[in-house]
Amino acid sequence: MKAGYKFNLTLFIVFLVCFSLVVVTGINKALFTDINSLGAYLYPFIWAYLTFLGDTLASSVILILFIRKRPDLVWAGIIAAIIAALAVNLLKSFSDIPRPPAIIDKSIINIIGPALYVHSFPSGHTVTIFTLTGILMFYFRSMLFRLCMVFIALLVGISRIAVGVHWPADVLAGAALGILFATIGVYAVTRFGWNSARPLQLITGFVLIASNIYLLFFYDCKYDQAIYFQYFFSSAVLVAGVREYYLLLKNH
Repeated sequence: MKAGYKFNLTLFIVFLVCFSLVVVTGINKALFTDINSLGAYLYPFIWAYLTFLGDTLASSVILILFIRKRPDLVWAGIIAAIIAALAVNLLKSFSDIPRPPAIIDKSIINIIGPALYVHSFPSGHTVTIFTLTGILMFYFRSMLFRLCMVFIALLVGISRIAVGVHWPADVLAGAALGILFATIGVYAVTRFGWNSARPLQLITGFVLIASNIYLLFFYDCKYDQAIYFQYFFSSAVLVAGVREYYLLLKNH
């Protein structure tokens, strides 16, 4: 557990410093333009797929894979998600920073999916994916795997710039906040020792499976390019999740 806290603390500091540098040096707009322009060289569906992974529902259902072996991390993720949702909504409301399409001529921006104009700070998708990443740091001990998770999360954050709806500062702040909320969630669960609450484990697993079914059949992720990836992703997680839940019930 200590290694997880140390790794998350390091990530938090790195992203906080990078955010501060972007704001202080005033390169936010120029950096957005560079990243967004480079992103146009890749197929749009790649960025749509990555952005989908940062969707709150998509990231949340992944927790079902840990309901049997590490229910504490599942509850940590739920606590962190609640804190993140409240914090992000408050920050967006109070800051009310315009998004890139509201500042820069849309004809020179690579926009994939819906063009958004308000409540830019912070990037909610980035907060979400880094909250999940911060939780998983306490499950996987391999440094290589941890670095791979961070790399994927960074790509998700960059995708928000590539699709034209967030500034780099939004993404860096979202990464720092996600790691912070994940660490708070893990600390809260560890502090109050919820590991033995089996009824809560069963209820939580059922809710996550139901959420996955909703993601598969009814949820609109707002990105048409990612619809088939949404079907594949939710189907794969659902099959694996149902297996984990069955084994949980079987071992009762």
